[in-house]
Amino acid sequence: MFKRILRDSFYLVFGNLETVFRACGAWFVLQFVPIIATQLLVGETQETTETTPAAALIAIISFVFALASSASISVAWHRFGLLGEQPDLIHLKLGAIEGQFILKMILLALILMVCTLPVVLVFALLSSMLQAPAVMIVLWLVAAVFLVPHFMRLYLTLPAVAVERPLGFKEAYELGKGLGWSMFGAAFTLSLPFIVVSVGLQLLLGFVGGGLPLILIQFKVLILNLLLQIIVTVLGISVITAAYRIAMERAHGAGAGPSRSD
Repeated sequence: MFKRILRDSFYLVFGNLETVFRACGAWFVLQFVPIIATQLLVGETQETTETTPAAALIAIISFVFALASSASISVAWHRFGLLGEQPDLIHLKLGAIEGQFILKMILLALILMVCTLPVVLVFALLSSMLQAPAVMIVLWLVAAVFLVPHFMRLYLTLPAVAVERPLGFKEAYELGKGLGWSMFGAAFTLSLPFIVVSVGLQLLLGFVGGGLPLILIQFKVLILNLLLQIIVTVLGISVITAAYRIAMERAHGAGAGPSRSD
Protein backbone atom coordinates (compact mmCIF):
# COMPACT_ATOMS: atom_id res chain seq x y z
CA MET A 1 0.00 0.00 0.00
CA PHE A 2 2.85 2.37 0.83
CA LYS A 3 4.37 2.10 -2.65
CA ARG A 4 1.06 2.62 -4.38
CA ILE A 5 0.11 5.64 -2.27
CA LEU A 6 3.59 7.08 -2.80
CA ARG A 7 3.48 6.51 -6.55
CA ASP A 8 -0.08 7.70 -7.08
CA SER A 9 0.49 10.86 -5.01
CA PHE A 10 3.73 11.72 -6.79
CA TYR A 11 2.32 11.31 -10.30
CA LEU A 12 -0.93 13.05 -9.42
CA VAL A 13 1.03 16.17 -8.44
CA PHE A 14 3.98 16.23 -10.81
CA GLY A 15 1.97 14.96 -13.76
CA ASN A 16 -0.51 17.82 -13.34
CA LEU A 17 1.50 20.86 -12.28
CA GLU A 18 -0.73 23.22 -14.24
CA THR A 19 -3.72 22.01 -12.23
CA VAL A 20 -1.69 22.33 -9.02
CA PHE A 21 -1.19 26.04 -9.64
CA ARG A 22 -4.80 26.44 -10.72
CA ALA A 23 -6.00 25.03 -7.40
CA CYS A 24 -3.46 26.83 -5.21
CA GLY A 25 -2.08 29.83 -7.08
CA ALA A 26 -4.66 32.50 -6.27
CA TRP A 27 -4.87 31.54 -2.60
CA PHE A 28 -1.10 31.57 -2.15
CA VAL A 29 -0.77 34.91 -3.92
CA LEU A 30 -3.25 36.33 -1.42
CA GLN A 31 -0.97 35.13 1.36
CA PHE A 32 1.34 38.02 0.52
CA VAL A 33 -1.09 40.49 2.07
CA PRO A 34 -1.07 39.14 5.69
CA ILE A 35 2.62 38.20 5.42
CA ILE A 36 3.68 41.70 4.34
CA ALA A 37 1.34 43.29 6.91
CA THR A 38 2.81 41.10 9.64
CA GLN A 39 6.37 41.95 8.64
CA LEU A 40 5.61 45.66 8.66
CA LEU A 41 3.90 45.33 12.03
CA VAL A 42 6.79 43.35 13.49
CA GLY A 43 9.09 46.14 12.39
CA GLU A 44 6.94 48.61 14.30
CA THR A 45 6.51 46.48 17.41
CA GLN A 46 10.26 46.28 17.82
CA GLU A 47 10.07 49.88 19.01
CA THR A 48 6.65 50.00 20.66
CA THR A 49 4.07 47.64 22.11
CA GLU A 50 1.08 49.86 21.33
CA THR A 51 0.16 47.82 18.23
CA THR A 52 -0.30 44.53 20.10
CA PRO A 53 -4.10 44.51 19.48
CA ALA A 54 -3.42 45.02 15.77
CA ALA A 55 -0.98 42.10 15.82
CA ALA A 56 -3.63 39.93 17.47
CA LEU A 57 -6.17 40.96 14.82
CA ILE A 58 -3.77 40.08 12.03
CA ALA A 59 -3.14 36.71 13.68
CA ILE A 60 -6.89 35.98 13.79
CA ILE A 61 -7.38 37.08 10.19
CA SER A 62 -4.43 34.94 9.11
CA PHE A 63 -5.89 31.90 10.88
CA VAL A 64 -9.32 32.34 9.27
CA PHE A 65 -7.67 32.87 5.89
CA ALA A 66 -5.55 29.73 6.32
CA LEU A 67 -8.63 27.68 7.23
CA ALA A 68 -10.62 28.95 4.25
CA SER A 69 -7.77 28.53 1.76
CA SER A 70 -6.96 25.04 3.05
CA ALA A 71 -10.56 23.93 2.60
CA SER A 72 -10.89 25.48 -0.86
CA ILE A 73 -7.61 24.00 -2.12
CA SER A 74 -8.29 20.58 -0.58
CA VAL A 75 -11.79 20.30 -2.01
CA ALA A 76 -10.59 21.34 -5.48
CA TRP A 77 -7.68 18.89 -5.42
CA HIS A 78 -9.70 15.96 -4.05
CA ARG A 79 -12.35 16.53 -6.70
CA PHE A 80 -9.70 16.70 -9.41
CA GLY A 81 -7.93 13.57 -8.20
CA LEU A 82 -11.08 11.52 -7.67
CA LEU A 83 -13.56 12.95 -10.18
CA GLY A 84 -11.33 14.61 -12.78
CA GLU A 85 -12.95 17.99 -12.12
CA GLN A 86 -10.68 20.86 -13.19
CA PRO A 87 -10.53 23.96 -10.94
CA ASP A 88 -10.95 27.39 -12.48
CA LEU A 89 -7.91 29.31 -13.65
CA ILE A 90 -8.37 31.64 -10.66
CA HIS A 91 -9.65 29.35 -7.95
CA LEU A 92 -11.03 31.15 -4.90
CA LYS A 93 -14.16 29.10 -4.40
CA LEU A 94 -15.88 28.99 -1.02
CA GLY A 95 -19.27 27.31 -1.15
CA ALA A 96 -21.37 24.80 0.73
CA ILE A 97 -18.94 21.93 0.21
CA GLU A 98 -16.01 24.01 1.44
CA GLY A 99 -18.07 25.03 4.47
CA GLN A 100 -18.78 21.39 5.30
CA PHE A 101 -15.10 20.63 4.77
CA ILE A 102 -14.09 23.34 7.27
CA LEU A 103 -16.50 21.95 9.86
CA LYS A 104 -15.09 18.46 9.33
CA MET A 105 -11.52 19.76 9.71
CA ILE A 106 -12.40 21.53 12.95
CA LEU A 107 -14.16 18.44 14.31
CA LEU A 108 -11.21 16.25 13.32
CA ALA A 109 -8.79 18.63 15.05
CA LEU A 110 -10.90 18.54 18.22
CA ILE A 111 -10.99 14.73 18.18
CA LEU A 112 -7.23 14.53 17.77
CA MET A 113 -6.74 17.09 20.54
CA VAL A 114 -9.01 15.23 22.95
CA CYS A 115 -7.30 11.91 22.18
CA THR A 116 -3.81 13.37 22.52
CA LEU A 117 -4.31 15.51 25.63
CA PRO A 118 -4.28 12.64 28.18
CA VAL A 119 -1.04 11.32 26.67
CA VAL A 120 0.56 14.77 26.84
CA LEU A 121 -0.48 15.22 30.47
CA VAL A 122 0.80 11.77 31.51
CA PHE A 123 4.09 12.29 29.71
CA ALA A 124 4.52 15.76 31.23
CA LEU A 125 4.06 14.22 34.68
CA LEU A 126 6.52 11.41 33.92
CA SER A 127 9.04 13.89 32.54
CA SER A 128 8.99 15.92 35.75
CA MET A 129 9.37 12.76 37.83
CA LEU A 130 12.00 10.87 35.84
CA GLN A 131 14.19 13.74 34.60
CA ALA A 132 15.46 11.35 31.90
CA PRO A 133 15.26 12.82 28.37
CA ALA A 134 16.31 9.57 26.67
CA VAL A 135 13.51 7.64 28.36
CA MET A 136 10.97 10.30 27.41
CA ILE A 137 12.07 10.19 23.77
CA VAL A 138 11.54 6.42 23.71
CA LEU A 139 8.11 6.79 25.32
CA TRP A 140 7.08 9.45 22.78
CA LEU A 141 8.18 7.18 19.92
CA VAL A 142 6.18 4.29 21.34
CA ALA A 143 3.12 6.53 21.71
CA ALA A 144 3.56 7.77 18.14
CA VAL A 145 3.77 4.21 16.80
CA PHE A 146 0.43 3.49 18.43
CA LEU A 147 -1.40 6.76 17.73
CA VAL A 148 -0.24 7.90 14.28
CA PRO A 149 -1.77 5.10 12.14
CA HIS A 150 -5.09 5.42 13.99
CA PHE A 151 -5.19 9.20 13.51
CA MET A 152 -4.28 9.00 9.82
CA ARG A 153 -7.23 6.73 9.10
CA LEU A 154 -9.63 9.42 10.30
CA TYR A 155 -8.43 11.76 7.54
CA LEU A 156 -10.37 9.68 5.00
CA THR A 157 -13.44 11.65 6.04
CA LEU A 158 -12.06 14.73 4.24
CA PRO A 159 -12.01 13.54 0.60
CA ALA A 160 -15.39 11.91 1.25
CA VAL A 161 -16.83 15.35 2.06
CA ALA A 162 -15.13 16.86 -1.00
CA VAL A 163 -16.77 14.37 -3.41
CA GLU A 164 -20.12 14.69 -1.59
CA ARG A 165 -20.12 11.14 -0.23
CA PRO A 166 -19.66 11.96 3.46
CA LEU A 167 -18.33 9.36 5.89
CA GLY A 168 -18.59 9.28 9.65
CA PHE A 169 -15.35 9.06 11.58
CA LYS A 170 -16.11 5.50 12.67
CA GLU A 171 -16.77 4.42 9.08
CA ALA A 172 -13.65 6.17 7.83
CA TYR A 173 -11.59 4.50 10.56
CA GLU A 174 -12.86 1.07 9.53
CA LEU A 175 -12.30 1.73 5.81
CA GLY A 176 -8.74 2.88 6.50
CA LYS A 177 -7.64 -0.35 8.15
CA GLY A 178 -4.05 -1.08 7.15
CA LEU A 179 -3.55 2.32 5.51
CA GLY A 180 -2.49 4.48 8.46
CA TRP A 181 1.26 3.94 8.42
CA SER A 182 1.33 3.86 4.62
CA MET A 183 -0.31 7.29 4.52
CA PHE A 184 2.06 8.74 7.09
CA GLY A 185 5.12 7.19 5.45
CA ALA A 186 4.17 8.45 1.99
CA ALA A 187 3.43 11.97 3.26
CA PHE A 188 6.74 12.10 5.16
CA THR A 189 8.78 10.70 2.26
CA LEU A 190 7.28 13.08 -0.30
CA SER A 191 7.47 16.20 1.89
CA LEU A 192 10.93 15.75 3.44
CA PRO A 193 13.02 16.91 0.43
CA PHE A 194 11.00 20.11 0.07
CA ILE A 195 11.12 20.84 3.80
CA VAL A 196 14.91 20.42 3.72
CA VAL A 197 15.16 22.83 0.78
CA SER A 198 12.95 25.36 2.59
CA VAL A 199 15.16 25.21 5.69
CA GLY A 200 18.21 25.54 3.47
CA LEU A 201 16.80 28.71 1.93
CA GLN A 202 16.34 30.23 5.37
CA LEU A 203 19.93 29.35 6.29
CA LEU A 204 21.15 30.80 3.01
CA LEU A 205 19.29 34.02 3.77
CA GLY A 206 21.16 34.26 7.08
CA PHE A 207 24.55 33.74 5.40
CA VAL A 208 24.19 36.19 2.51
CA GLY A 209 21.96 38.77 4.19
CA GLY A 210 24.86 41.06 5.00
CA GLY A 211 26.26 41.29 1.48
CA LEU A 212 23.16 41.95 -0.62
CA PRO A 213 20.06 44.16 -0.36
CA LEU A 214 18.10 42.39 2.38
CA ILE A 215 14.65 43.26 1.02
CA LEU A 216 15.52 41.71 -2.36
CA ILE A 217 16.78 38.50 -0.77
CA GLN A 218 13.75 38.25 1.49
CA PHE A 219 11.42 38.68 -1.46
CA LYS A 220 13.14 35.95 -3.49
CA VAL A 221 13.18 33.56 -0.54
CA LEU A 222 9.51 34.31 0.12
CA ILE A 223 8.62 33.44 -3.49
CA LEU A 224 10.59 30.19 -3.38
CA ASN A 225 9.09 29.24 -0.02
CA LEU A 226 5.57 29.85 -1.33
CA LEU A 227 6.28 27.58 -4.31
CA LEU A 228 7.61 24.90 -1.97
CA GLN A 229 4.58 25.28 0.29
CA ILE A 230 2.28 24.77 -2.70
CA ILE A 231 4.01 21.51 -3.62
CA VAL A 232 4.13 20.21 -0.03
CA THR A 233 0.48 21.14 0.55
CA VAL A 234 -0.78 19.36 -2.56
CA LEU A 235 1.43 16.32 -1.95
CA GLY A 236 -0.11 15.94 1.52
CA ILE A 237 -3.64 16.24 0.09
CA SER A 238 -2.76 13.76 -2.66
CA VAL A 239 -1.70 11.15 -0.11
CA ILE A 240 -5.17 11.32 1.46
CA THR A 241 -6.75 11.24 -2.02
CA ALA A 242 -4.80 8.11 -2.98
CA ALA A 243 -5.60 6.37 0.31
CA TYR A 244 -9.30 7.20 -0.06
CA ARG A 245 -9.34 5.69 -3.56
CA ILE A 246 -7.74 2.50 -2.26
CA ALA A 247 -10.20 2.32 0.62
CA MET A 248 -13.15 2.70 -1.76
CA GLU A 249 -11.75 0.06 -4.11
CA ARG A 250 -11.38 -2.36 -1.24
CA ALA A 251 -14.90 -1.62 -0.01
CA HIS A 252 -16.68 -1.87 -3.35
CA GLY A 253 -14.35 -4.00 -5.45
CA ALA A 254 -11.34 -3.01 -7.56
CA GLY A 255 -12.20 -0.27 -10.03
CA ALA A 256 -15.62 0.41 -8.50
CA GLY A 257 -14.53 3.44 -6.49
CA PRO A 258 -14.46 7.02 -7.76
CA SER A 259 -12.51 7.23 -11.00
CA ARG A 260 -9.64 9.52 -11.80
CA SER A 261 -9.30 11.10 -15.20
CA ASP A 262 -5.99 12.90 -14.82
